[in-house]
Amino acid sequence: SVITLPNAFSPGNGSSTNDNLKVQHLGNATLNHFRIFNRYGTLLFETNRMGEGWDGFYKGRPAQEGNYVFDLNIQLYDDTMLHKSGSLTLVR
Repeated sequence: SVITLPNAFSPGNGSSTNDNLKVQHLGNATLNHFRIFNRYGTLLFETNRMGEGWDGFYKGRPAQEGNYVFDLNIQLYDDTMLHKSGSLTLVR
């Protein structure tokens, strides 16, 4: 399996190609969790469904432009657990 996650996205710019931040994968994998946090540690988004992504909103309002933290846990086809965390940038 190949798992990727963009390090930046620009929701709501009308292009529809980069409006949602989501895990992209090739091969068989199960998403245990994908979480987005702001710099204060507030959970803004969480899913366990592959293909579902963050639209850049929190509580119905656009999140501020800037840096955010992600936490990702995936079970690969051979039962190997993959954990990734890091930062990403929201551009408005």
